Amino acid sequence: GAAAFFNVAFRTAEPFQAVSADPSTITDAAWWRDRLQGNALAAGDISELFAIVDFAKLRRGERDDSAVPKTGAFNRIHASRFERKQGADFTASCLGAPANCPGQYMGQLQPYAIYVPDRPRPAEGWGLTLLLHSLSANYNQYSGTANQSQFGERGPGSIVVTPEGRGPDGFYENYGAADTFEVWADVARRYRLDPDWTVAAGYSMGGIGSFKLAAQFPDLFARIQPTVGSEGDTAVLASLRNVPVHMWNNHGDELVNNASFTETANALADLGYRYQLDAFQPCLNAGCSPITPNHLQLAINDQYAPMAEFLGTHEVDRNPARVTYVLFGARNHPELGVVGDHAYWVSGLKLREGADRGTIDARSHAFGVGDPAATATSGSGTLEGGRLGNLLFTSQGMTWGEAPATERADRLDVEATGLTAARIDMKRAGLTCDAEVRVNSTDGPLTVTLGGCQGKTVSSS
Repeated sequence: GAAAFFNVAFRTAEPFQAVSADPSTITDAAWWRDRLQGNALAAGDISELFAIVDFAKLRRGERDDSAVPKTGAFNRIHASRFERKQGADFTASCLGAPANCPGQYMGQLQPYAIYVPDRPRPAEGWGLTLLLHSLSANYNQYSGTANQSQFGERGPGSIVVTPEGRGPDGFYENYGAADTFEVWADVARRYRLDPDWTVAAGYSMGGIGSFKLAAQFPDLFARIQPTVGSEGDTAVLASLRNVPVHMWNNHGDELVNNASFTETANALADLGYRYQLDAFQPCLNAGCSPITPNHLQLAINDQYAPMAEFLGTHEVDRNPARVTYVLFGARNHPELGVVGDHAYWVSGLKLREGADRGTIDARSHAFGVGDPAATATSGSGTLEGGRLGNLLFTSQGMTWGEAPATERADRLDVEATGLTAARIDMKRAGLTCDAEVRVNSTDGPLTVTLGGCQGKTVSSS
């Protein structure tokens, strides 16, 4: 006759389940940190799960945060602006149409994982690393891993956050994107951040999400590091002109296959952008068999020191000489405040009627620099120091030389397709209100507003 359901609430003793240290995560994941609770409930005895409460302190209204973690890996909950309804609804999957999927976790209170280095805060503020979780996992995926701590302990120290993204399969679209930015804002309210030192990374769906967010909002990120991810819509990669990419993928990956990640890499190569793809061979060590799927071997190996070095302390280039941006209307959600219609000193982009996307390529000659020479690279190497021993990889990439000096001029060159309007922040572009504006090509009428110049515009057909 006893009750059949118990809630034993928050428990600091519940361990993080790190995929790199516990092989059972492959077949029996417990990302919610509730395994001890589950075992106790299954045994019918929760007597060991208790807390001592000082009711005298409660009556006196004393605040005691001494047991609240301040550094290392822990979880936080933020209050979202959005609550569709309470609870969760798993009757619908976001797979196949994530841009139109609101996610399964619908309530106002949303959790996230955070890692805070145990050191003094850098003078300019902490760096921020978005480490996005995989399909079917959640925000605790990286807690307790070297992936999290190596990224967090690089340089003077970066805070690492993993949002829940409103569910396990939202691909950081729609409400999943909104949750990511709400988590970012919650962290910024609680910690002083250096907004110029921000990067994105992630595993599998998280790697895809790093491509997605950086292509939609390139001026927010200094670099991105997707692991076993790719970008299915390679047209949006043009937005990454000023965002270097380092991809880690696996040959024989059963989910993100060779054709998928090679197509992404080749698209970046065709653009002449800075990137590197390291493609790992399937692990042949005894520790890899029989439980290591190719897709998960880098997670289980858990050695990210080279990627921490790549991300480093590089800062966002806020005002580059050349801006290329792809406006993809389907990824924008004005009702959620997630709108990518701007990058660097270009904003106010509007799609032509009937167009699902538009592209602008704008160059300011005020900086006196041209495009750096791009050089293709290739090679091979070994990743050492991980749980699975030495992992071999082949690599391909593109590097840039120094940008060549050109004659400075008060001139802007623009090329556009699928757009009817654009706004140029003339001061950030280094230009005056009397600058020569050349619309060299457009597929229809285009109005360019010269920002800061009392509504001055240039129109072209």
